[in-house]
This record gives sequence, structure tokens and C-alpha cells, in this order.
Amino acid sequence: MPRNKEQNEEIRRERKEAIIRSALKVYVAKGYAAAEIGDVAEQAGVARGLVYYYFKDKMSLFRELFVFMFDQSKKHIESHFSSGAPVREQLEGLVRTMHANMLKESDSVLFFMRMRHDLNELFTTDELNKWSWRHDNMSLIRSVIKQGMERGELRAMSHELLASLYWGAVMSGMMHMRHVAQELREQGRSGEEIAELTRCELEDAVVCCMAILNPPMKEQGKDVDEA
Repeated sequence: MPRNKEQNEEIRRERKEAIIRSALKVYVAKGYAAAEIGDVAEQAGVARGLVYYYFKDKMSLFRELFVFMFDQSKKHIESHFSSGAPVREQLEGLVRTMHANMLKESDSVLFFMRMRHDLNELFTTDELNKWSWRHDNMSLIRSVIKQGMERGELRAMSHELLASLYWGAVMSGMMHMRHVAQELREQGRSGEEIAELTRCELEDAVVCCMAILNPPMKEQGKDVDEA
């Protein structure tokens, strides 16, 4: 029985996404300059010509990869903060997830670590200036932090500044964990061993990130006995 138009469109969408996901694996391994269409075809298990059927050249393929990843990032952040859980719990969960993904060297984390080197190669200055994905993500984090302040869960100060401090701590912690994990891999440690050996540091990273958000300790009283 011949496929209808909707079925053909779904097959086309699935094949195109499979190629994009294969391009992601090639990208995190080689970067844009060293990547070749043939590498993507091999990773996807398809003929080179099929990749060209969906993408006219290497640049158009990797441009779509970047757009796809930015969209996935936005969806992930929006989904994470739509749980309805207490603000502190949501913010702590984000720290844990991002640090855990770094230790696992997930493709998505490695992509965002590498992509800044290739943005200007793939997109014009005007395109980059109009792009709002990172601004949208940070706007959502700022909004969540503002809610936490209003509920008395977080430190009372500029929510924009606090969001920047929180995010900066998250990024710094991730870079440290990446360095530690790389050293352990070079020593031949398995993924399970790395997770165990970095467990305490991961917990410390979470505590430090969340400490930035904590309200100051309430004064115990103005009259304090001197020793």
C-alpha cells in the first residue's frame, strides 16, 4: 500500500533528524573545520548522496545542527522549570543535571563547549545579534529566581545579578568537573569509577552554587556576650 503525504513527510523528518544527530556526534569529535559530509554519512549509516539530498552542503548541514541544538536547549530549560516544584529544588536540579552530563561527556554538553569556536564561521554577525536562544534561557532563569525571592526562598537582591552569579558558578563548576573527568579518563578509569571518584566534588559544586542563592542567616540577636 503506497504511503500518503503525511507518512512521507514523517519519514523525511525522521531521516533528516537522524542525519542531524549523526552530525552532532561528528561535530563533538572533530569540530566543524575537520568534519566531512562522508563522516556524517558513515555515522548515520546512509549513503553520502542521501545527506546531500537533505542538505545542499556541509555549511547548511551544520547550520541546521546548531539551530536544532539551540532549540533543544530552550525546550530542555523550559521543561525543567515547568515542574511546579519549589524554586530551590528546581535550581538545584539544574545544577545536578548539568554537572552529571558533563561527567558523562554527553554530546549536548560537549557541543555547547565547542560551538562558540564556530559560530562566526557558520553565521553572520546580524544573524548572531538576532539570535535569542541564550537570552531566552537566561530570562527564564532570572524569572524563576525572581519568583524565589518573592517567596522568600532566595537571597533578596537584584534578581538579574543573582542569576548571573548563579549561572557563572554553574559554568565554573562544570569546567572544573570536565578537567577532572578528562584526567581520570586518561588514567583509564571507567565511567562508573569516574562517577564514584567525583561524587564528593559534585556535591560540593551543588552546595556552592546553591549557597549563592541562600538568604543571609538571620541575626541571632544584637546582644551577644563577649568572651
